[in-house]
Amino acid sequence: MIRRRLLGLALSCLGVCAAARADGALHALWELHGKHNTVYLLGSIHVLRASDYPLAPQVLSAYGKASSILMEINLAQIDAQRVQAELLASARLPEGKTLPGIMGDARYKRAQSLAREVGIDLGIFDAFAPWFAAEAISQLQLQHLGFQPKAGVEMFFLERARADGKPVAGLETVHDQIALFDSLSLEAQADYLVSSLEEAHDLPKEVDAMVHAWAVGDTQWFVEQLQSELGRDPALYESVLVARNRKWVPKIEALLNDDKNYLVIVGTGHLVGQGSVIALLKKDGIAAAQL
Repeated sequence: MIRRRLLGLALSCLGVCAAARADGALHALWELHGKHNTVYLLGSIHVLRASDYPLAPQVLSAYGKASSILMEINLAQIDAQRVQAELLASARLPEGKTLPGIMGDARYKRAQSLAREVGIDLGIFDAFAPWFAAEAISQLQLQHLGFQPKAGVEMFFLERARADGKPVAGLETVHDQIALFDSLSLEAQADYLVSSLEEAHDLPKEVDAMVHAWAVGDTQWFVEQLQSELGRDPALYESVLVARNRKWVPKIEALLNDDKNYLVIVGTGHLVGQGSVIALLKKDGIAAAQL
């Protein structure tokens, strides 16, 4: 379930997370200390419902203490039309290829039947890559359940930062994110689409569990989900999570040399478990305390 929303949404912590405080009042929030500053790492769910607010006071306090905000991508610089054009261009299959042709008759019929069960006509994606169909269907389902990108954690803090005049920057670009799935083999993408559709009926219950785990800082819930996905598709886990974490960690460590405080917001899955940002920081001798 988690892997379907690693980009769209919406993770004992294998020895890398702090133990729970006695009152159990933890959040998906960690702090790192430099010589002259503090860097806060906030796990995000990229799409939320209006009913999932307000955010915890500790999270709002971390924002208040930060002079600058970093996100996976700098949403303040996004040109929605340009991004949509790039996304569609990347997702569209080359001339002569179709989704049914890539998936094969039996697998396509299976996917078509599963999509129909959740009210989706898979035929509308016949000109597109399987990864795009999987993500688009997931987003349609989430929207039906009341989840909206504009209600996500990043958008909430982007609006706050704009109002408060705080700078916003990104750890990577939109092109980097689009390239993640585009670089997967078509065979892997086809399997990804089928497995996503197989999980579709459980989506309402699973996203409720995910939001609850995030709200109470239950890292173990996310670790268990990610461990399951690692066993099913280690290549996807590596490319979507771990490889990106390795690129981000030097940038986060560099912030600790500043005299300003920062709030870094990334998907919760990047902050817990095997190969997480927290684990990589610990390997470099930098301790992170969960708040």
